[in-house]
Amino acid sequence: MQVRKFLLVVSFLIGCMPLLKAQKMTTQQYIATYKSIAVEEMRRTGVPAAIKLAQGIVETQSGNGTLCLQSNNHFGIKCKNTWTGKTIRYDDDAAQECFRVYDNARDSYRDHSDFLRSNPRYAFLFQFDGDDYKSWAFGLKQAGYATNKTYPQQLIKVIEDYNLQQYTLIAMGKAAPEQEYNEEKPPVYAGNNGRPDNRPTPSRPQPGGGKPTAGNYPKGVFEINGRRVVFVKAGTSLIQLASKHDIRLSKLVRFNDLDNDNPPRKDMFIFLQKKGKRGSKEFHQVGNGETMHDVAQAEGIRLRWLRRRNKMHEGEEPAAGQRLALEGFASGTPALAKNTRIVREEDQEPPEDFSPRKEIEKVKEEVAKSTGGATAVPESQPARPQQGGVPAGMVDDLKKVGDVGGNGTAKNTTPAPQPPVYKPAPAPAPATQPPVYKPAPPASAGTGARYHEVQPKETLYGISKMYNKSVTQLQEWNNLQGFDIKIGQRLLVNK
Repeated sequence: MQVRKFLLVVSFLIGCMPLLKAQKMTTQQYIATYKSIAVEEMRRTGVPAAIKLAQGIVETQSGNGTLCLQSNNHFGIKCKNTWTGKTIRYDDDAAQECFRVYDNARDSYRDHSDFLRSNPRYAFLFQFDGDDYKSWAFGLKQAGYATNKTYPQQLIKVIEDYNLQQYTLIAMGKAAPEQEYNEEKPPVYAGNNGRPDNRPTPSRPQPGGGKPTAGNYPKGVFEINGRRVVFVKAGTSLIQLASKHDIRLSKLVRFNDLDNDNPPRKDMFIFLQKKGKRGSKEFHQVGNGETMHDVAQAEGIRLRWLRRRNKMHEGEEPAAGQRLALEGFASGTPALAKNTRIVREEDQEPPEDFSPRKEIEKVKEEVAKSTGGATAVPESQPARPQQGGVPAGMVDDLKKVGDVGGNGTAKNTTPAPQPPVYKPAPAPAPATQPPVYKPAPPASAGTGARYHEVQPKETLYGISKMYNKSVTQLQEWNNLQGFDIKIGQRLLVNK
């Protein structure tokens, strides 16, 4: 009896081994495994590789989801009436829903492409540029691919956090193919104390005046403290580096706590995404000549937070041999280097503002920059009314940071600068008047009917967003069988 129980336990553990192994897949490993298929599928069908990889990551939790492990279904596609293959029951929006089963991941990727390409509901997506991942992300939600309200934001964040756009550009021939092939499992370093061979970090001077060499570090992108980073030589152009990795130069400077965008004067790590507030281990022991900025780069921690955790001010540098806290907070300030520069209290940098009010001001500044002040509104697109002093288009953004109530009105908080008001510009003289969007007269007095004349490069989806209507409504009102519209066509956009 005991032998039988033992055999059953052993059999159970053996059966679980593949599942346990699959659950260890990281997002980087998922990308490395399926990026080539995503590129091939974009070339075959036009579905952006970045969107496909992002959907796969979100839908499968980077390949670790139960549905993916049991059915090779990477995109959560349900059976529908057209599916004749294998199926599996899985609890999703409802209990025990029917999902498709594939023999392998490649079949799932191909079926996902065909599913989008052949379904009229998603036809309008293919009118967007292949590298316009944001329109694709919001378009998928608009067409009903997912019920999660934040689905577009999830896709966009994954694309930008892991630079998935590079695979779309490769498929479109806009980027060199060799960028597609990085290490399948990029090494993870946690700073100088976590390196397997105990070699010093590149940002620190070597004992005896030696200099670090690029051969000590992986070529291309790897990780420190879970953040993507590259090792660059002194004099490297940050502008070219930002362009290569599709990152704004201002962000690259901010991510790396740099004073300006000048080429670095020494070999160092350059992070491609925001560093963490804490390190991957408890302490970092300061080496000879190592500065606070060196430690922040070596450990992938923001300089501001490194100072805060160690009760240090701007300009203060630790003495060699001191232990800096990377998690939690030190009980006191470490011993300082002899040549450290003490900054007076009144000259110290102000604490970083993480309040909702700060986020609101950022939103308003972006709106002001994008509009350039008061902006003329086309006749067929009147300015949206304001709600409680806040433009309607900003209500959702302000809700996220807690400054707008559920009814869309601003809470009575500290007065803030008012955003620019959209006012129609006076019409120029008829002789010089350029073509404008002019709605046709109402169908009959008092009906409120409004028409829109289709302009070059406009899509049915874009027009629906312009007038805050659904694509389905425009199709019904204009007897459209699909998503094709023609330049000059008059569409009923309001009844």
